Amino acid sequence: MRAMKPRVSLTQFAQSSPLFTLEELGHRYGKKKPTRSVRNMLYRLKRQGRVRQLTKGVYAGALATASVNRYGVPSKLRRDAVVAFHSALELHGVANQVFQTVYYLSVRPRRDVAFDGVTYHCAAPPRQLVRAHRLDFQVEVSRDKARVTGRERSIVDCLAFLSYSGGVDELDRSLAMLPSFDFDVALEYLRLLRMPWLYARLGFLLDRHAEKLFFKGKSRDAFLRRLPRGVAYLDRKRPGNRWIPTWNLMVPETFAPPGDEVVRT
Repeated sequence: MRAMKPRVSLTQFAQSSPLFTLEELGHRYGKKKPTRSVRNMLYRLKRQGRVRQLTKGVYAGALATASVNRYGVPSKLRRDAVVAFHSALELHGVANQVFQTVYYLSVRPRRDVAFDGVTYHCAAPPRQLVRAHRLDFQVEVSRDKARVTGRERSIVDCLAFLSYSGGVDELDRSLAMLPSFDFDVALEYLRLLRMPWLYARLGFLLDRHAEKLFFKGKSRDAFLRRLPRGVAYLDRKRPGNRWIPTWNLMVPETFAPPGDEVVRT
């Protein structure tokens, strides 16, 4: 009969695990809830500097050989967490730079958590998705088991909430890095959000990479048919914006293509 492999002690597990929660520790070494002995042991390890605390109930082993995976932290902060916005583009490998803030979605708000120079910011998912019971629309699981919004949804979310995106220049660079783009997924998501101005924003940016992403024909027409009646803005209103009639969109001068189709305002 093969001998059973001895279980790692609580002390060894806690001090060598890159990331864990008090609840996980309780399930592993206690019962359904952490016992007093588990809490006391964790408190002692923390005082000895062998365990570091990210926030209440979330810890990192000080002797772990692997560093904390920043994209794995949100799931420890909220069970329903989904890495989103610019952080999702980083995780997909199509971000121009890595920010020191990790953005994630959760229906339960919480204050920012800062750890090792990284801030973890929780944002509420779009209300339209909550009402439609579509919170998991294009939510994928990464190789590191982190829940993350897909590439197309991430681009749209960034365009809807530019403060979480790094700006339109950053998004334009991300689109340039994409090997392909699923227009049907993007259109379905835009229909759920019911924000007509997003068709103009996304359509214009896709036009800038039309040759690489094959943005033409029926796919392009589907965006053009859904443009808002009023003028939309690619970024915030500012002097020197230029109007692109094709997309009924005001854009910064640096984004305006040469030619007669552009009207300066």
